[in-house]
Amino acid sequence: MKQSTETEIRQALVRIKAGRPKIVDKKRKLSISALAEEAGVSDSAIHNRYPQIATEVRDILGKAHKEQRDEKTQILKTVKAKNTELRKYIEELELDIRKLTSINETFKDENAQLKAEMSSGKVVRIG
Repeated sequence: MKQSTETEIRQALVRIKAGRPKIVDKKRKLSISALAEEAGVSDSAIHNRYPQIATEVRDILGKAHKEQRDEKTQILKTVKAKNTELRKYIEELELDIRKLTSINETFKDENAQLKAEMSSGKVVRIG
């Protein structure tokens, strides 16, 4: 009987890993509870009688968590690099704005000076 129970648990594990469980919801993530429900045994049966299967489930879950963490870390690195690039671009644009503001002020001063010269009557407009 022990062999058939272990076989049932292992088959349930394969079904859940493949995303094709018969009893538990397909959206339910792998866990010892989900495995026990799928195999028709109690959680404690897996923990106490089949600790190697419980360890296997924990290893699978650990790998999944590590993969998620690594993926999120990579996304974070990419976003930080893009953020750094955008900050540098903003600094360049702000420098351009300061330069253009200075040029604009120079033109305003020259324009005011030319208007003053034209209104003094000493300068004659040609054209």
